[in-house]
Amino acid sequence: MKHIVKILIVVFFLFLFSMCSIFLEADPDNNPKGIFNSIWNEFNKTYALFDIKGIDWKLAYDTHAGNIYPGMSDKELFNVCSDMLKELDDAHVDLRSSFAFFNSGDRLGTSNIEPFSLEVVRSEYLNSDYVRTSDGMFLYGTFKDDPSIGYIFINGFHLGETGTGSQDWVRAIDGIISALTNTDALVLDIRGNRGGLVSNVDYFVSRFAAQQKDYVQVRTKNGPGRNDFSSPVNFSIKPSGTRYIKPVALLTNAQTVSAGEWAALALLTQDHIVHTGSTTNGAFSLSLQRFLVNGWSYTVSVQIVRDMQGICYEGTGISPESEHYMVNTAGNIQLGVDDQLEHALSKIADRLPVK
Repeated sequence: MKHIVKILIVVFFLFLFSMCSIFLEADPDNNPKGIFNSIWNEFNKTYALFDIKGIDWKLAYDTHAGNIYPGMSDKELFNVCSDMLKELDDAHVDLRSSFAFFNSGDRLGTSNIEPFSLEVVRSEYLNSDYVRTSDGMFLYGTFKDDPSIGYIFINGFHLGETGTGSQDWVRAIDGIISALTNTDALVLDIRGNRGGLVSNVDYFVSRFAAQQKDYVQVRTKNGPGRNDFSSPVNFSIKPSGTRYIKPVALLTNAQTVSAGEWAALALLTQDHIVHTGSTTNGAFSLSLQRFLVNGWSYTVSVQIVRDMQGICYEGTGISPESEHYMVNTAGNIQLGVDDQLEHALSKIADRLPVK
């Protein structure tokens, strides 16, 4: 409930700020220069991460504004605006039109997708009595080679219509943990998790909490000045419900994004959880959608999210320690070998008592 209140407070300030923009400024001219300037001005006032990423936004304007000219086609204009937004390298920033889509964070692009196959996990590693929930959000079971080790995969942290509270589907984690209660350890797989609602994250991670810990501190942009931010708000992982506090190996990769990364930060405050796999994407901020007079839309990141040591992982991601780091290869996945999963199993075995 406290987190819901925090979210509502943040949303209120963001709404107030956006309403001020609506009432104080006229819509730009619906021409190439007006559209380009509108995007640049909105980011100049609202984007939270210029200083974190060391971006000179005025230089970005000077670099790309010269490519705008009267009478240019919509596709040409879209490409110039995309080139400017690419300077942000932010997976929470995108530009949409009826004919094209652009995402600023190319770490989500096809050339950067790390090989991963849930089908390989299911067919090559899990016992045949594995379960996939009807909504496709969870897959869980035990391993063929060692049934004393459990496995849980969570596809994301949102499903369908969203609101401020946790969604019904996430409550399945209680029954899943109960089904795996006789295991000695667990692999928790959030590879490919594209995020969703922090309220779903809170519900989920509480089932793996041995103790309450703050895990992130958030400041939200609340004015047009470069240093106009809200007071810090802390988010906590709190023990609740049916819990699993035996050894856990958390698996991430470059497609673990946004709320998936919040979940990783929360879980890694717990001593029984070890981080394995590869570095997460590095996109933590809430993003707001804005609309242009020509019908296009875009999203802008409006928060600075830090861990409790003050580290901001925007643009870099959270990386396992070197001895726990492993990247899959496409060739091995095609052969039915998940190197990250096998590495996680070896690390979790190191944490089990000798039988």
